[in-house]
Amino acid sequence: MKKENTVKSHRDFDRIIHSGVKVKSTHFSLFGVKSDAGCARVGVAVGKSNGKAVVRVRIKRQVRAMIAKAMDWTWPVDIIIVIRPTYSPGEFASLEIELTTLLDKAKELLN
Repeated sequence: MKKENTVKSHRDFDRIIHSGVKVKSTHFSLFGVKSDAGCARVGVAVGKSNGKAVVRVRIKRQVRAMIAKAMDWTWPVDIIIVIRPTYSPGEFASLEIELTTLLDKAKELLN
């Protein structure tokens, strides 16, 4: 993901989570809000209940790779993806399908 396509600030995370559309699945919670910018921005949050730092970084890398494949970057939206503790890094293919369907549901709700 490019630098302009990431949500970094704590203020933006809070704004998107508290005022956006919520879509949940078994392993992910997705929060989205329409944006005035011309491109999509994505943030990934992994809590300490998912494991130690090495595991959390691995999960973030996997989710960013999934997003790079599935995301339409011209879609003007800000998205936060929260990883639930049930996420298992060893099940990449099935989790990628789950995240893709979750993004499709969010796209329907935000259009």
